[in-house]
Amino acid sequence: MNSPILQIHEFSTGIQAERTPDGGWVSRGFTGQYINRTLDPLPTAVENAIRNRDFAVAEGASRDNPAIIGREVSDGTENWSVIAVVTRGGDDRGRSASMYRYFFCEGKGNLWKILAWIESERQGGRMPVFDPFETKYMGQPNQFSAPNQPQIPLGSELEQLLANDAPVIVPFGKACTTWIVDRMATEKARRNSQLVSWAFQVEALEQPRGFLVIQPASEKAQELLHRAMASTPQYTAPIAREYEIKSAIKGLISRDKVKPEQVEVIETSINQVKDSDWEVIFNGQGSSQALRQGIYSPQMVRLLTLRAMVIPQTLPDFLDWMQQRGKQEDHYQVSEVFQSEVNNFFTQNVGQSQHILRKVFEGVMLIIPRIIQHPELLNPTVWILSAPSGIWRKFYYQFVSQNIKNELILMSKRVNTSQNATRTQNPQPSITDDPQWKQLFHELRVYWQNRPYPHDEKYLPLAELFGGLDEAEMAAFFYQVSLGCVPKKIFYRLKQEGWKPNVPVYGLRVKKQVGVAEYLLVSLIEIGGINVPLAIVFVLLILTFIGGFWSGGALNSSKKPGETTRSDSKNVQQSDVPSYPDERESDYAKPAKKPTTPPDSNPNYSEIEPEYKEGMKQNRFETTIDSIERIVKEVGKKRYKSDNEIITALKEVLDVPELDYKGAKNYDRQEQIKLVKAIYSYQEKSTLKIGYGFLDGAEKETGKLLKEDIQKKL
Repeated sequence: MNSPILQIHEFSTGIQAERTPDGGWVSRGFTGQYINRTLDPLPTAVENAIRNRDFAVAEGASRDNPAIIGREVSDGTENWSVIAVVTRGGDDRGRSASMYRYFFCEGKGNLWKILAWIESERQGGRMPVFDPFETKYMGQPNQFSAPNQPQIPLGSELEQLLANDAPVIVPFGKACTTWIVDRMATEKARRNSQLVSWAFQVEALEQPRGFLVIQPASEKAQELLHRAMASTPQYTAPIAREYEIKSAIKGLISRDKVKPEQVEVIETSINQVKDSDWEVIFNGQGSSQALRQGIYSPQMVRLLTLRAMVIPQTLPDFLDWMQQRGKQEDHYQVSEVFQSEVNNFFTQNVGQSQHILRKVFEGVMLIIPRIIQHPELLNPTVWILSAPSGIWRKFYYQFVSQNIKNELILMSKRVNTSQNATRTQNPQPSITDDPQWKQLFHELRVYWQNRPYPHDEKYLPLAELFGGLDEAEMAAFFYQVSLGCVPKKIFYRLKQEGWKPNVPVYGLRVKKQVGVAEYLLVSLIEIGGINVPLAIVFVLLILTFIGGFWSGGALNSSKKPGETTRSDSKNVQQSDVPSYPDERESDYAKPAKKPTTPPDSNPNYSEIEPEYKEGMKQNRFETTIDSIERIVKEVGKKRYKSDNEIITALKEVLDVPELDYKGAKNYDRQEQIKLVKAIYSYQEKSTLKIGYGFLDGAEKETGKLLKEDIQKKL
């Protein structure tokens, strides 16, 4: 009975080849496209394996006798048997390179058939090595009628090598053939439920641990392979379902839409595979290389997103990698779409186990307290917890957010009553079961006790995080314990009882950050620490106004004709209308220190050059700071940069590197003057051509121009 005809497809490395006088060839460069293809498109599983360097020998390491690599590959839905014949080639500058010719056929268990075809070609004097001048045509694969599979005996020495869990390196000099290597790898794969993989006559491999059996081409190659094995983590046991997991991962990262069966493979393997083994698997797919070299292809973005889901401890590395790309932002969209696809799997399969979701929950619990010590992760953490279709967002808002709020309420009760309050029953784990959160709440206990404790700026990243997540109460709480007051924009989101300068949040009194005019008004309301009725306040204000009017009239009556006072000059230039809450106040604003005298009545004001005076007015300067803070926030969200990085860029744009911006915000007179002068100079040199020393909104001309220049600088 005749054997069925086997179709063996092929393709080769694409180069621009030039013939040499001796009948050989040299390469003038790679084309980026495969040549001599007989199938289009190429199978996804095959392309993924090549992209992941599963067939790669160390560059230039192939000998004149070709190396041969055999693998079974799968993407969870399709299975292929692939053999690569690797030949040493060279370019027109005398440099060597490895050239690949791939042969593949559908299905697993067919490597021996491709080997039989190669052997038949060799016996006919046509050893199928890489040849850029051999012509193959699309739709015309190699046809082969495979004989019966030969029975290849293994000696006792080789049989003993198979008992080792680690990859087998056949001793150099031991009689060996491709048939023997294939037989050994097939036997080893069957025992450990893995895909067959082997390498024959190789000098070096990029990923030696990705093979079951390796036959070195020389003693030196054997030494290098053993050294490479020793320098990489050893398996204590074979990874359960390794080939299924790898195939599922390759399928998940290769396309926009995920296949439910591939997610299910990962889901059902979570509890069967240790985190260290997951790390090995993800590194084998290219995760460590993407992190190290900054590779942001859609495949790598999906791979590292999946890695962060499966191994929560890698979430900080993922977020740091995401924000390091710079101006390009398409990788955020790729990650969000992938998260949404995985989340849809659980939405559509309600009865499915939720091991991946449990890991995601652990990641949310881990990343929030982490930013206390790593504030550089603030912006990407806001992104991952607020991305509209993100899977981490779902767990933050549904479980972790409420868990934190409940614990803050309980902390208040326990501290104030000196008793342990009873926790309400909650099916989710308590947040204080986590050591990081337990330590954090232990540190916060002091802020509910009677005596005042100094605020600690180390909690500021948490305030900014919750502000970015629109969690006004938690943001206000952490602003209070970190800065001693709450920015206006956050404060006015809180539920207030009438007009009061402070309100309770989780049993803690929080105070609103106030400007100078508000500070003076609040001081009147709380004379001597006693709340004064508003009616009396208004009487005091009227008496103050009348007294000022009378004293001003008396003063004017004593002036010489034509003489003006500094008070007159000020009244002409500036309105004394109180500064009311500004909705543009930044979530990231620092509290203003109380100045000893209002800025516009500073004795040095008259010494400032006239063109800068306008920017030094109190209301003008506060508007400038508000505008800058808005710019910082908008640029930070768009560029995923820290506030410090943006302020540094601001100072470079304004050409005032020595500016203490924080000092200027806190009414340091000299730093205010530096900032106003710098803005004036910037306006004069810009396309505006008119300097006035202040910003009147992030959306106005100077604000827009400054924002654009900062973004360019970043």
